[in-house]
Amino acid sequence: MTNDQEALALQAAGVAGPGEDWWEGFFPEDLPREWQLEYYTHYHSRLLLPAALWLETSAPAFGDWDEAVAPALRLTLEWPVEVTPESGAARALALAEAAGPCLQAVAPGPMTAAQVSAIREALEAAGLARLMVYGPGEPHTITHAETALFYPAPTGSTTVGGAWQITPEPGLGAPGWRALVEALGAAGGSGETPVFLRARPDRLSDFRTIAQLLGMG
Repeated sequence: MTNDQEALALQAAGVAGPGEDWWEGFFPEDLPREWQLEYYTHYHSRLLLPAALWLETSAPAFGDWDEAVAPALRLTLEWPVEVTPESGAARALALAEAAGPCLQAVAPGPMTAAQVSAIREALEAAGLARLMVYGPGEPHTITHAETALFYPAPTGSTTVGGAWQITPEPGLGAPGWRALVEALGAAGGSGETPVFLRARPDRLSDFRTIAQLLGMG
């Protein structure tokens, strides 16, 4: 680690999954979906929005974004390669106008560096130069993860780490979660590194506790 780099800090974060059992099971049965993000924010502050959610215009899953997004929530947009820079930037602008500073970052899917540059340019043209755009997602093999994508830190950053999107194996117990955290630590990196987990949001607390005990949280 160089002097201008920070120690790796894995930050537990969620992935929004309305309609998915692993997401819906976290909330009280009688809680309207429009209140889910506010409820989530009582426990966690970071959330990745899959493309299908933030690109939807006719029937947003959580209702009106300006009412659904709690002020303390920090949102990152998953941006797959099939979403063009211009159309994605227009939708990101609409969300930013509703969610304000809660919208903070973009996580591009596997694509070329040139395609990521085109996304940055489109966001800048839309007045969203403030959004942090990670590098293109890189598939990895991680212990106890069904899928794992790593998004490198933005070019030139020394204090911000990259980010992960992880689908854990189902039914992990404490030893499995520990092995997963250790594998992420062994993969390297530095600085604050969100780990977006496609898992029940209450498991994020388990991940956070293990990362802290291992000196990576």
